Amino acid sequence: MRNNNEKNEAAITLRLTEEESYNLMHGQNAEWTGEEYELIGQLSTVVGTRKNQQDSCYVNVDGGTNAVAIVCDGMGGLEGGEIASQSAVQMFIEDFEEIRYTEHNFYSFFCNEMVRVDAMVADLENEQGELLSAGTTLSAVAVVDGYLQFISVGDSKIYIIRGNEMACLNREHNYLLLLNEQLLNGEITEEEYAREQKRGAALISYIGMGNVHLMDANPEPWKLENGDIIIVCSDGLYKALNEEQIYTIVKKNPINLEKTLQELQEEAHRSSPRVQDNTSIVMLSYRKKNI
Repeated sequence: MRNNNEKNEAAITLRLTEEESYNLMHGQNAEWTGEEYELIGQLSTVVGTRKNQQDSCYVNVDGGTNAVAIVCDGMGGLEGGEIASQSAVQMFIEDFEEIRYTEHNFYSFFCNEMVRVDAMVADLENEQGELLSAGTTLSAVAVVDGYLQFISVGDSKIYIIRGNEMACLNREHNYLLLLNEQLLNGEITEEEYAREQKRGAALISYIGMGNVHLMDANPEPWKLENGDIIIVCSDGLYKALNEEQIYTIVKKNPINLEKTLQELQEEAHRSSPRVQDNTSIVMLSYRKKNI
């Protein structure tokens, strides 16, 4: 499923089927009456075994039913990635706050904002006036009156847990994604695919490349249901824990998000104690009040 914006081509994730996308947009037996539901948000970020913290994240819940959450995972030597991710979060949030209460659909804003933030990060300079040559991933979600929209560039991920299922809403924008498309379209052979696969983790889209156009987003808001949990995270989480492990930890305690985040971080550290990446996680829980 694809949707073309006049200025950008934002590709809906291929992980969801047409039926799954429809169910997320329209809900199943879902009714929203403002005062009955509430959003709870929490975040956690750890440095891991790296010398620098290149992740930046933010969450804000306003009025009980509206929220914005963002995770950026920076790339670049020394402090470059840290500056890139912090700058991207700051600009995105400042611009979002200007339209937060006037827009009902953030799709166009999200797509155009990625181009703006990308250009800003690409032009960042160090103290000597030289280009910083740094970049960052960016994955963000906004919830308004029980409806969800997201935008993602790079390989930070957005999950939704609904009932007994967990779905990833976005793709990893890496070389492997390109290889898979080329193999599917008959543009490369199985041998070429196997030979190039070792470079599969290299990003082909990120904030700061200067001409970003590959991004995942949903053109129409998706209705949330009682008990839905949204997770936005850097690759430090999903490369340490698989989706089944993440799901199991979250389902044990879906209400106390602080405790759940602590357990996710601890389990990620146990899984890769010597090479644990910076790990940032933002969680949103949407549920009926007094439950």
